[in-house]
Amino acid sequence: MSREQQRRPTMRDVADLAGVSFKTVSRVVNDEAGVSSELIARVEGAIIELGYRPDDGARRLRQGGSSRVIGFALVDVANPFFSSILRGIEEVARRQGFLVLSGSTDGDVDREHELLETFIDRRVDGLIVVPSDPAGGPLFAEIARGTPVVFLDLEPDLASFDLIRTDHEGGAAIATKHLLRHGHRDIAFLGDDPSIFSAGLRLRGFHQAMEEAGIPVAEHNVMCGHHTPERWYELALQILRRPNPPTALFTAQNFVTIGAVRALHHLGLHRKVAMVGFDEVDLATVVEPGITVVPQHPLDLGRRAAELLFARLAGLTSPAQREVTVNSLIPRGSGEIRPQR
Repeated sequence: MSREQQRRPTMRDVADLAGVSFKTVSRVVNDEAGVSSELIARVEGAIIELGYRPDDGARRLRQGGSSRVIGFALVDVANPFFSSILRGIEEVARRQGFLVLSGSTDGDVDREHELLETFIDRRVDGLIVVPSDPAGGPLFAEIARGTPVVFLDLEPDLASFDLIRTDHEGGAAIATKHLLRHGHRDIAFLGDDPSIFSAGLRLRGFHQAMEEAGIPVAEHNVMCGHHTPERWYELALQILRRPNPPTALFTAQNFVTIGAVRALHHLGLHRKVAMVGFDEVDLATVVEPGITVVPQHPLDLGRRAAELLFARLAGLTSPAQREVTVNSLIPRGSGEIRPQR
C-alpha cells in the first residue's frame, strides 16, 4: 500500500468524492442547517466509504468548548510508583470521558518546562503535576489563566495550590522507629537525592527518629543519590562489606530497596541484616524473608488527585486543598530481624 493510500482521509477527500464543496462537508460534519437531504446523503456516503473520522477535539476547541484531555507530568513512568499513579488517574478520567496525556520529566527542570508547554499548547483542560521545579515554571502563568492544576507527591514553593501527597517525613520516622524497637542502633539510611522534596523529608524523618532515641548517626551510614536499582545494588554491597557493617538498613525509595535486597541475598546476609523499605515493591511477599515496607498506595494517590482536578473543572471554588496521607507499616519479616552483634 502506498503512503498516499495509508494517510488518514480528510474533509477535502470527502468533498472530492461526494462532488461537493469543502464548506458543505463542514456543515454536514458540524450538523449545521442549510444543507439539503440529498447533499447530506452524498457526504455521509463518502464519509463511510473513506472511513473519515472528524476531529472532535479540534471542533470543540473552535466552538470554545473542552478538549476533554488532561495532562499528567510525572518523574519516571518506568518507576512502578508513578505508573500506578497514572493508572489511578486514568480510571477517574475514563469515567469522566477524558483522555490523559502523560510524560516523564526525569526530574529535569528544563524537560518539565518543555513538557508542560506542550500540554498547554494542546489546550488540555487541567494538569496534574509531580513538580521538579519548586518555583513552578510555566505553571503559575497557566494557573493565572484559570487552568486547574493539582500538585502530586512533591510540593511547590508556594502553598496556595491543591496538593495530594504522602507523609514522607512521618513514614520515614515509622520505619526507623520500627528498627529501633527491634534492638537496632547501627542503622544505615539509603535514599534518593535529598534535594528532591520527598527524599529530603524522608531523610529528615530518619534523623528525627534517631535523635529522639538519643542515637547519633554516623556520616558513613547515610548514602543518598539519584541512582538505578543496579547502582544501588553496588552501593549496598559497599556498605555491607565493611568490617563492621550496619545491623539494619532503611531503604527510603523503591529502587533503593530492590538494589539492597539483591545485595543482601548475594552476600547471604538477608537473614542477618534487617531492612525496612519506603514504597511497596514487586515480589515483596515472594522473597524470603518478606520485605517490610511503609507503602504509599500510589493508585489511591492518583485517583484522589484526579477526583480533585475534576471537581475543580466542575466548578469547585473552595480554598486550596492540601491532603497528606498517613502512613502505616507492613511487617513481613525483613524488618523484624534482631541485631546479630
